[in-house]
Amino acid sequence: MQIEDGALSAATKMQTTDPVSTVMTKSVVVANHGHKFSSVIELFSKYDMHHLPIVDDDGKIIGILSSNDLMKVFTDPKYKNVTFTPGDTDNHINILDIMTPHVITVSPNDTLKHAAKLFTDNHIMAMPVLENGQMVGIITVRDLVQLIAYFS
Repeated sequence: MQIEDGALSAATKMQTTDPVSTVMTKSVVVANHGHKFSSVIELFSKYDMHHLPIVDDDGKIIGILSSNDLMKVFTDPKYKNVTFTPGDTDNHINILDIMTPHVITVSPNDTLKHAAKLFTDNHIMAMPVLENGQMVGIITVRDLVQLIAYFS
């Protein structure tokens, strides 16, 4: 969670009407649809993250990959003969096959209440934040939980 300077940091309490932009993470790590599975695993590890937006060559979001999606690879019968070495996983696992397409997004001006409703109604844990079709951040359930803890 990154509280925007001068937004919530000076407040004495959180408002559900505060905008998403006040708590979203602004520097978002993304993967291109052509990234190899081993490269994606490295990104998750290097940046200690749980959600990775997947973009096309024009930078448009085409999906999101969660750490849970990665874990499913270990139990999916489709991958039972894959040896989990970089070469083998890269040859047999395509991130387009394991990512979640049709990503639910919010705008930086949407309220925290709206974001919370989308999280609960859609059983998701992260949403890219888009402004005029461009990704400007990401917000997660963890961000909202940390915000609640911060003001409790």
